[in-house]
Amino acid sequence: MMDVLYYYIYLFYVKVISDNQPHSRTIWALGVTSAFIINGLIDIPLTYFFNCYLSTIQKVIILVILLLFFYLKYYRSGKGIRIVEKEKPKFFGSKIASIILTVLFFLIGMLFLFFKADVLRKILEMNKATASPM
Repeated sequence: MMDVLYYYIYLFYVKVISDNQPHSRTIWALGVTSAFIINGLIDIPLTYFFNCYLSTIQKVIILVILLLFFYLKYYRSGKGIRIVEKEKPKFFGSKIASIILTVLFFLIGMLFLFFKADVLRKILEMNKATASPM
């Protein structure tokens, strides 16, 4: 799955933006968007069940781990170049499905980025209202 996302993010940086370092930008985009999603998926249940959330340092550590992982997996090993030049992976063998799912991946990442704080605040207010004595 990540190979398909890598390939289509790379194509975006090559064809739409015309970047001179598309492999490194692809790794950054994939890592940051994945970090938004993972941080959100950890933060929301943590807040709901335990009334706490990840600190900024913990979120940055998750981001750095993901960036390092994608760097080692795609850039350092040369797999990113193989994907782009030889494999050209697709979801379900369809270019349209691959583009739609890649855009959906970014939209979900942006939703977590922009709305996670509001969701956490509502959960904390809800837990505070149910825990306060009358």
